[in-house]
Amino acid sequence: MKRLFILFALNLFVITSSQSPDYKQSIDSLLNYFQKNNAFSGSVLLQKGGQTIYKGEFNTFPNGTDNYRIGSITKIFTAIVIFQLIEEGKLKLETKLSTFYPAIKYADEITIANLLNHTSGIYNYLEWEDYYHRKGNNYTKENMLKLIEQGKPESKPNQESSYSNSNYTLLGYIIEDITKKDYSENVKSRIINPLGLQNTYYEAEKDKSGNFKRNDSYKFDGEVWSKENATHPSFTLAAGAMVSSTEDLSRLMFALFNGHLVSGKSLEQMEKTNLKTGIGYGLFRTPFHDKNGYGHTGRIDEFRAATVYFPADDFTLTILTNGTNIKLNDIALGIASKYYHSQYQRPDFKVYENANVPQTQIYTGIYSAKLAGIISIGKFRITQAGKNHLYFEMYNNEKDNTKESRKALLKRTGENEFYSFETNAKLQFLLNKKGVVTGIKLAQGNTTIRCKKL
Repeated sequence: MKRLFILFALNLFVITSSQSPDYKQSIDSLLNYFQKNNAFSGSVLLQKGGQTIYKGEFNTFPNGTDNYRIGSITKIFTAIVIFQLIEEGKLKLETKLSTFYPAIKYADEITIANLLNHTSGIYNYLEWEDYYHRKGNNYTKENMLKLIEQGKPESKPNQESSYSNSNYTLLGYIIEDITKKDYSENVKSRIINPLGLQNTYYEAEKDKSGNFKRNDSYKFDGEVWSKENATHPSFTLAAGAMVSSTEDLSRLMFALFNGHLVSGKSLEQMEKTNLKTGIGYGLFRTPFHDKNGYGHTGRIDEFRAATVYFPADDFTLTILTNGTNIKLNDIALGIASKYYHSQYQRPDFKVYENANVPQTQIYTGIYSAKLAGIISIGKFRITQAGKNHLYFEMYNNEKDNTKESRKALLKRTGENEFYSFETNAKLQFLLNKKGVVTGIKLAQGNTTIRCKKL
């Protein structure tokens, strides 16, 4: 159940047409549509040959800065520094994790390569049941290592490609161990300063007014936006604590693929991706028309981010958001479709309304999910959101009902049907003859699960 309703990886999209000369107006129209329907707040940048060909500012909550938290795009920075250390002879892809952190299970089998391409099997600490509730706390290195060590591994090393933020947090610590400098100092001296990235930094300290020098993120409940509580940078580290702008990320990708940061051999290694998952060594593969793009997505709090470079076209697409209620991939697909004049169907944001439908209050409560009606895979909670909307959140601790979990917004699509754009999940609430809710039929992809109301 933990994999339902969680989105971290880059979804793939395919475009199959030629560029449209009026793409700028088309993209503007699309993003205005998204913003009008509370589906997008953020910035978009397209570059060709390192030069900007489209820039769109659609931040609903401007505060005088173009800086956004970029989440897991931080991993590109981390991977670049690791490959630089390899080129300097200070590290090898074959170096074992046990050289640095032997207490982690299977550390004597896990290599730097396994950490880079997510084949280590190490427990992903963002699956910690108290993550959302305690994300604002300040964590020490000892706290983080203990959290990673105590988690059950997803698998043994080299058995499968399984995305884990723990891999890159450990790589950040290894960078510090080798260089005897903070991760932030390494990124600044090796990437930020050489490229002149003026709006990129490792988030660590607040300014004099007590705020971070970036945008805040916001969550939509179906009616209104509310400011999201921030994750403390000490919790995401080298896996997700960077801040940047669309211009800086586009410059980073152009520099990386044009030999300004790592050697051709290192870049070739970074591009080696798993055929099923698309996960590589700090990059994801993204099919686009008849070419391959490479990049990464990120999510932290209500920030979403994506940057993709297509070598064959020398083309970069970068999106940074501080508020959405649909998948980032839908936004990226729409922009790319307009640029390449491909058919694209806009998402329908209409909410089902009927004076005779039950009030959303009757659906709230705790539910138990079982595969085939036998194997328990977890409990979740349904709570009220805005008008004709609900929230879905995992329910891990029955002893403490005050603990919060990450929530997915559900939009009403029928009398007793709801849908999550973010997770592509459909929920049909089941009622008995007296109109009392007894359960849910939950469908996500090819999986259907019956859930009982407790």
